[in-house]
Amino acid sequence: MKNLNKKVKKYTLFFFIGIFTFYLSGYILRGIHAPRSIHLMLLIYLTLFATGVLVIRDFSPSFILKGFAISFGALFLISAGFFVLGAYNHMNSAEYWIGAEKLGTVPEKYAVVTESEIVEYPALKRALKTAGQDFIIDSTEWKQVEEFLHLKESNVIKVGEDYYQVHLSMSVA
Repeated sequence: MKNLNKKVKKYTLFFFIGIFTFYLSGYILRGIHAPRSIHLMLLIYLTLFATGVLVIRDFSPSFILKGFAISFGALFLISAGFFVLGAYNHMNSAEYWIGAEKLGTVPEKYAVVTESEIVEYPALKRALKTAGQDFIIDSTEWKQVEEFLHLKESNVIKVGEDYYQVHLSMSVA
């Protein structure tokens, strides 16, 4: 029974190494973007894992593989959970923004949009009238404008003789 408790404590240490790696990486790697942040997270993980093996002093291959699987599994699950949460928050964002910027030069690639097409998209019409200012719209209007620009294959449009770059963004709630 004592031997089993000792093994459980050893594997629990590796479980917490995986979790601690995630939090430590988040603190240390602020402002560093992928893929460098992922490489550095793995470096931190391997350093903590090697330290854990050296502290426990059990160098058998089966123990090292089990400890690796447990700690890496914990790191992977918590990372995947945060990525899923971020994607969920992004897709169910509370604020949808639209704005347009009037361009002074003729861009290389643009789509021609007629006045009759703009009438169907009141948010786009308002964005063009108030060029330079972004504002919040509801999600249905935002998605309609996004689909319209996707069909036009450009977010740079020509209306009359003027050229505009339309910006669509979401803020995470």
